[in-house]
Amino acid sequence: MGMLNNSTILLFGVFVSAAVLSIPFHKKNTFILLFFCLGINALQYICYSKLGLKGAEWFYPLHTHLPSVLFFCLYYKHKVLSSFYAVLSAYLCCQLSKWLSLLAWVLSGELWIAYGIRAVINVILGVLIIRYFAPSMAVILTKPIRTVLIFSILPAAYYLFDYIATVYTNMLYSGSEAVYEFLPFVFCVAYLVFSVVYFSEYEAKCEAEQLNRLMEMKRAQSEKEIEAIKRSEYAVSLLRHDMRHFLNNFISFIEQGDAEKAKSYIREVIASVDRTAMQKYCDNEIVNMILSSYGNEMNEKGIRLHHSIQVPSRLPVSDVDLTSILSNGLENAINAVSDLDPDKRTIALDLRMFDDKLLLSIKNPYAHKVEMVDDIPQAKGNGHGLGTLSIKYVAEKLNGNCQFIAKDEQFVLRVVL
Repeated sequence: MGMLNNSTILLFGVFVSAAVLSIPFHKKNTFILLFFCLGINALQYICYSKLGLKGAEWFYPLHTHLPSVLFFCLYYKHKVLSSFYAVLSAYLCCQLSKWLSLLAWVLSGELWIAYGIRAVINVILGVLIIRYFAPSMAVILTKPIRTVLIFSILPAAYYLFDYIATVYTNMLYSGSEAVYEFLPFVFCVAYLVFSVVYFSEYEAKCEAEQLNRLMEMKRAQSEKEIEAIKRSEYAVSLLRHDMRHFLNNFISFIEQGDAEKAKSYIREVIASVDRTAMQKYCDNEIVNMILSSYGNEMNEKGIRLHHSIQVPSRLPVSDVDLTSILSNGLENAINAVSDLDPDKRTIALDLRMFDDKLLLSIKNPYAHKVEMVDDIPQAKGNGHGLGTLSIKYVAEKLNGNCQFIAKDEQFVLRVVL
């Protein structure tokens, strides 16, 4: 029963390690892994025969774990760190069946029952881990080395603790509080480091999403500008073609002494020329792009934008951060006024520099009551409310501040960067 138990533990460890490394279990790989297990099993039997149970346990890392790491590195060409991570993770997962078998031993008092139960549990848990958990563990290996190292802390710490405290010494059974508290200490360190790494990864992900959003807006705006240029060129060509007629009519009005008709006609021609010009809000390319991208939507919904924009071509904030704040602020304002009567759909935008700081203000009426929690408006419905959180996050990241005010049926967003 002891040899059967060791064989199932070996199969569990090798196949779970292979699953973590994303090694496919087709016919060839399955036979290779099985033959590898047979070879290690034979090596284990030799060690048990020559060194006894205690000696074999002492050298278990050398005759089982190290060959497994080398096997995955040399045959399957995986990195050393990835192979160590997979083997250590599989070792940690072995503790599930170990504890359950110990429980069976305590309840039954029979060692052979504990061995038999552990052999069965190893097979069941192996299938479950390979199918449901190993794919998620494998994703970690696609992350940067720093992330893999962080996730390796816990299995590596437990591996060292288990061998030092139970195999090479009897520290675990000495009653020392320092030994008992070692694993909670490691858990705490791993948790703190993981929190820092996770936040860093999350921040990088948010910035990448904003960059992708900015690139998409630039692409869409380029298409709009090309179309606007085509329309403008067509309108200019028509004006150029009709200019002779305009001048002839103007001469006729002058000759007839009808100054008022001449003035009215000139104003009409000037208005026609103005309509061919592309709208430019300021000297900053990103601000123009964002306002132009939302301009069509506001026109379709009958929303009037009153703007006062006084910013230079270069601003003290990045394009990504400016896009996140301005686009989310405009989007929230558009959503708020869309449910109002057409004559109330207005948005007031004020964007300017003051003492090397960028000041932004967006004011709009709203149709539904705004609920504020911790001075943050609470959106109704799934998928909403992320815009205000994004604005707050970017403002705090840049050591600025933002205010959300809902008073007298007017919602105001103020941002200082």
